[in-house]
Amino acid sequence: MALQDMMSELRGAVPKLPFAFTKTLVNLAWKTIRRGNLWSFQLYECSIITPPSEQVGTVTATQGSATITFDATALAALNADQIAQPYSLLTQRQFRIGSGGIYNIITFNPITGVATLDRLFGDPSISGSSYLLYQVYYAPPFQDHRTWLSVRNPLLFLNLDLTYTRAMLDQEDPQRLIYQFPTRIVGWGRDQRGRGTPNASSTLGFPLYELWGQPVAPFTYQAYGLRNYPDLTLPTDTLPDPLDDEDILLSLAKYYAYEWAEANRDISPRSTGPDWKFLMAQSLDKHKKLMSHYRREDKEFVDNWFSVRQLTMGVVYPFYNTISGVASTIGGLS
Repeated sequence: MALQDMMSELRGAVPKLPFAFTKTLVNLAWKTIRRGNLWSFQLYECSIITPPSEQVGTVTATQGSATITFDATALAALNADQIAQPYSLLTQRQFRIGSGGIYNIITFNPITGVATLDRLFGDPSISGSSYLLYQVYYAPPFQDHRTWLSVRNPLLFLNLDLTYTRAMLDQEDPQRLIYQFPTRIVGWGRDQRGRGTPNASSTLGFPLYELWGQPVAPFTYQAYGLRNYPDLTLPTDTLPDPLDDEDILLSLAKYYAYEWAEANRDISPRSTGPDWKFLMAQSLDKHKKLMSHYRREDKEFVDNWFSVRQLTMGVVYPFYNTISGVASTIGGLS
């Protein structure tokens, strides 16, 4: 059953309920259901690909200006880089000079070599300087992403630590001068790059994560995540498996609709009509039974999802990797 049909059924249950309000109640019920259990449709897997760093040629930057200019050698290298690594746009990457600040590039002109930073260049002005262009920050594939369950480098047999906070990382490496195989993925905040400009990030509002140590070598990371799942917005939107039978959602949505009807009951002593409180209790009882039923049905899929992937769940045990030459303790790198 599509969203428009659920809205119509809800309106039929409470005739005086404003039709526009039925969508709000449907999504309120949908949100409660999503938060009430771990469902298989909330689990997903994806890849995080780190491009190789680019350092060919030179750049000119002026303190207090948001534009930088790459020379002809750098321009040719960057254009070739974009063709070779189309999965990582130059406007998704970060720029820095030496141990200076890390800036986001929000525009790049492939003809003139002029790029725009997300903020004014705060380091000292410099002309014909070496630079580093690489990608530190990564957005998950869904804006409603909730958390990572596991991120691993299968080539080096490294499971990234998911437990570090940005404050902890700032204490350990405040200038971000440790370049190595990333061993941690740390929450950075929401993507605000280019907000309020015509060049806003394509993942504006998505959560962003920082890979640490600084990723300057090409690797593909195997990532597993948990998402909230979106609201129903289009009239043709339907529920995902295993909730494709809309009875679980409608029973709770009707509870909210009956609650609205009870709150807006005519206070006249002669007013007659349905016993909304009785209908509320009946709908809530039906919803609880359906939740129990669908949880049992979906549990096998959830358990199988985890057992097949053998996730680390963010726990990093002490290790030494002979291939990468990286060692770690639970508390940090040794």
